[in-house]
Amino acid sequence: MAGLLRQRSHTVRHSELLRAIYERLNDVSSTLRARAFSIITECVTHERQHVRDAVKEVQGARGVACRLVAAAARGVCDERAAVRRAALSLLQRVLAAHHTAPVDADLALLVGLCRDASIIVRSAAIAALGEMVTQIPTEAVFDAFLAGPMHQLSDPENKVQEQVVTQIQQLLTDRVDTFVSNQFSPVPWMFLDGITRHNMRRHLQKACTLLSKTSNCINHRLVDVVSTHLGAADDRRDLQCLVLLTGVARLVDYSDIGFVLDYYYKLADDTEERDVRLMPLTVELLSVWSRFASNEQRHALREHLVRRLATSEDETSRIPIATLAAQLDPENLQWATEMMQLSEQRAASGADVREWLRAADLALVSPAPPAPSLMQLFLDALANPPPEWDGAEMGACVAGAGRLCVRARGAACRAAPRFAALLRDCAAPTAARLNALLVLTDICTRYTSIVEPLLECVCGCLSRESPPELRRAAARALTRLLLAGFLRLRTPLYYKYCALLADEDNDVREPAEYYMTCCLTTETIFHHFVDCVLYYNNETEKMSFDARQLIYDVMLQRMSLVQRLNAQCRLAREVLQHAADLTDEGAGELPPALHAALLDTITVLCGPRMKLPRKPMANGEPADIDDLQERVTTNIVSHKMKRTVAEVVVPAVLRLYSRLQLRGGQLAAYLVKLATDLLNDYRHEIEELIENDEELVERINQFQETIGIESSFGNTRNLVTTSAPPDPETPRAPRRKAPRQYKGPPKKRALKI
Repeated sequence: MAGLLRQRSHTVRHSELLRAIYERLNDVSSTLRARAFSIITECVTHERQHVRDAVKEVQGARGVACRLVAAAARGVCDERAAVRRAALSLLQRVLAAHHTAPVDADLALLVGLCRDASIIVRSAAIAALGEMVTQIPTEAVFDAFLAGPMHQLSDPENKVQEQVVTQIQQLLTDRVDTFVSNQFSPVPWMFLDGITRHNMRRHLQKACTLLSKTSNCINHRLVDVVSTHLGAADDRRDLQCLVLLTGVARLVDYSDIGFVLDYYYKLADDTEERDVRLMPLTVELLSVWSRFASNEQRHALREHLVRRLATSEDETSRIPIATLAAQLDPENLQWATEMMQLSEQRAASGADVREWLRAADLALVSPAPPAPSLMQLFLDALANPPPEWDGAEMGACVAGAGRLCVRARGAACRAAPRFAALLRDCAAPTAARLNALLVLTDICTRYTSIVEPLLECVCGCLSRESPPELRRAAARALTRLLLAGFLRLRTPLYYKYCALLADEDNDVREPAEYYMTCCLTTETIFHHFVDCVLYYNNETEKMSFDARQLIYDVMLQRMSLVQRLNAQCRLAREVLQHAADLTDEGAGELPPALHAALLDTITVLCGPRMKLPRKPMANGEPADIDDLQERVTTNIVSHKMKRTVAEVVVPAVLRLYSRLQLRGGQLAAYLVKLATDLLNDYRHEIEELIENDEELVERINQFQETIGIESSFGNTRNLVTTSAPPDPETPRAPRRKAPRQYKGPPKKRALKI
């Protein structure tokens, strides 16, 4: 068909031929579906006009109703990686062919595929977004690049990390140029603008670290070029420069820091209102490169910083400035002690909360400990806040108490219960609850035993009744603590954390997805799988059926073949057999929680993750030990899975159906669906067992004739994991041609003249 489309003089109309290929997108064979996507993709960008006209006729109007975009959207959810990759290529070509800004829904498809379980799909999605950023450099496309490929800097595959790093190098370091008015490429600055808007400095720092290891683009020349832009335009450009410079500062030993000092003095002496983020970033940059300053520069800078601490009311940069001043002369910190004690005296004499916060900030660098009365002042205010305080003042009080807790363990023991009570108080200001959560996180990194009894309050911040800002901060804080090893994912924290996998808020769901799919061991997931099925169906846990199935699917995706087999056996024994035992004892109606758990169990057992593994073809090299091990493991698991189904699953299904067939209802219909799937997959093993139940056989036949069996595509998100790769798509063995029968020597042909 692809060859016929290229022929201009073929009698069949090209549009009709393309429609025939379009119909193959829904073919049963995954090979034909992938091939149809590839042919249509080739036609979208074909050089001949008649082929492009045929594509336009089939495609229809541009917009939501575009047929090719809708077909590609269905294809990227296919269970086969080859089909998803081919559909992804079609989606990219269709979006690029119109040369207009794509809609957010189309970009969201590409972003979701950046975390696909298949490495070929992930690489294709990352490459597609990288090309779109250079072809259509709009804010929406850059946001999609930052939401998709940028997060794959932590991908478990090194090849994917290198691919993302290469794209960042092409977008940023290769395109940035010396400042000339209106004569520079906007692409690197649009990229840095997205970094600042989404607060992704840590991702940029990691990208710069990887770039310094793989290439020589993080060097003095890059600092020289960026320095020409600092202070040359506006605050927005200055913020982008400082974000990039702080990302490369620890990787480049840059001795000529005069431009940073000049910018700091200019920023400090400026009377106009500037961006509050400029000063902390400038001070951070000076802290990294301060070792290259001369003695005169160090002395002058230290004197200026101390004077600024005494006169300025800037709370956002007070701690960085105090830290830099102490770093420039660590032997002389008397100024910090005197300023702290002066603020303590003002706080004791009735000053407002800003003076309390100043004393707490200076206590972080002062060699002398703060007065106990200062901590008592914070605790009394947290217990009985003054009625005239608003949310900002309450948040400042929590932040000041937290800084004193970081310094001393005794202060942390006294204040931690107050912070936990503040998290439980739904009427408290959101700023105060956010700061209380962050303070407990800081305490946990130093004194974990103080925070562990209070984890229930922290988990309460994840509830749907909490403000969105608090839920996002709680998800990020818990993930950081788990990644750093300060917390262990035990129950009930495990159930609360895994429930985030089905959250509707992307900022809440993404940290949990990363930890569950890339960091948590498969043994832990398998150990708690059946417990999760029972826990999420309790009456106290209000979660939808689709959300529960998504959580189960992510867990099953991480498990190996042997673990899935054991999970199948445990579900049959601990859920199906337990329900059958209750019905044998005449318990009447099943408890609502067990009834819901049965529906979830049957749905999981009917899902694609519990299917028999495909046996790989024995066409590898005889000396390949990995191929031999894979074939042996697959054969053993397949044999044991058949035995488990015949000995455990089928008897439990028969017992349950014999008790529940008279009641009818949804559970009986689910049992018929499960029996139908088992009969189709394990016909030789269980045909005799099921045929003994004539009523069930009749229901199965009726189900197959009237309802039909819908094809399942599994987890539409197909998250990336660090466990064993997904089952390879085993190609069909080539059919052997029948040997020709010998019919004697061929007849001689007469030569005609």
